[in-house]
Amino acid sequence: MTASDAHIHLFARGYPGRYGHSPAGGDELAAYLRLRDAHGIDRALVVGYEGGPAFAGNNDHLAALAARHRWIAPVAYVPPTGPATVDELRTRLGQGFVGLSAYLPGPAEAAALAGWPAGTTAALNAAAAVVSLNAPPAATAHLADAVARLDGCTVLFSHLGLPGPHPAPPSVDRAADTLAPLRALAALPHVGVKVSGLYAVSDPAHAWPHAAAAPFVRVLLDAFGPGRLHWGSDFAPSLDAVSFPQTLDLPALAGLSPTERDAVYGGNLVRALDRVVRPAPAG
Repeated sequence: MTASDAHIHLFARGYPGRYGHSPAGGDELAAYLRLRDAHGIDRALVVGYEGGPAFAGNNDHLAALAARHRWIAPVAYVPPTGPATVDELRTRLGQGFVGLSAYLPGPAEAAALAGWPAGTTAALNAAAAVVSLNAPPAATAHLADAVARLDGCTVLFSHLGLPGPHPAPPSVDRAADTLAPLRALAALPHVGVKVSGLYAVSDPAHAWPHAAAAPFVRVLLDAFGPGRLHWGSDFAPSLDAVSFPQTLDLPALAGLSPTERDAVYGGNLVRALDRVVRPAPAG
């Protein structure tokens, strides 16, 4: 099976994991290249992150990588307030970015995204950009109008909508209640969800196969269908808790047909990436 990965990170100095160094060990790009070969990964959405001093300069690092590796499809990190100007957004798109990445830990940050200028939204829609959002339910509850305005984009919510850690599997009804703000966005056909970060739903995080995440996957399959779910490994942070093969082997998706499995494990992402409109070359 050929797959495409909807959520990875690549940091120049490595992700500072729980033991003070990257759990991938050494050069993260080299490590992921080996994983690509071993597991048939075709393309990867590389999520930019500059939310702390240790991650400064990640956008420029990803732009340089994208110029050398066609399989890398990066989304540029922006603060919740968005890019400073439309020209900044267009510059990033010209560097090979396919869209933006925003982290919205709470309602205040969601409100900031809701205030993005009309010009920014229009430029993203014109590019059919990918917008990757890390937002827990408390933030997602304030995003409906903003996400609706991004109707030319593919908007992807990371890590099952960040329902939080659970020491035991909740009931399906309880999982549905937790994800109610995200489920409400299923009416918008341009919204999808990444089946990634299942370790973050487990307590403890290393408790593969993450039984606590299974009810949330079921709820998302019912709400969005396999045509709008996207497998992601969350390389390299996930390797603090599980192995890379364990990020691929998800019993919660075992009931999918071969066609549905192909869609979730890469086909959906490839279609989204193929929609992105690249800026015309200067001159």
